Amino acid sequence: MSKIIIYGAGLLIVTFVIGLLLFLTFENVSSWQAVYGTRYDTFFVSGPSSVMVNLGILGMAVSAVSYIGYLFNRSSLLARSYKLLAALSGVLIGIGLAKL
Repeated sequence: MSKIIIYGAGLLIVTFVIGLLLFLTFENVSSWQAVYGTRYDTFFVSGPSSVMVNLGILGMAVSAVSYIGYLFNRSSLLARSYKLLAALSGVLIGIGLAKL
């Protein structure tokens, strides 16, 4: 029983983080930019590069949801989909940031 409570609490935290990520990404999409930062500086990407970065972030969120589904279901289709989505999202983000 305690295992279910721990998994449920962890799932709530992950759901909150994914929701916050999606909210911030949709806010960036509405302003046609992508904002990211490091410890010392903040970078802004706008135009077609921002579209790629934001699509990559959305793909990462969908990949995380697909992975959570895989953890519950252990379906090989979900395993392939979260890996493929994560790889495609990483490529989109990399291309978008390379055009900085």
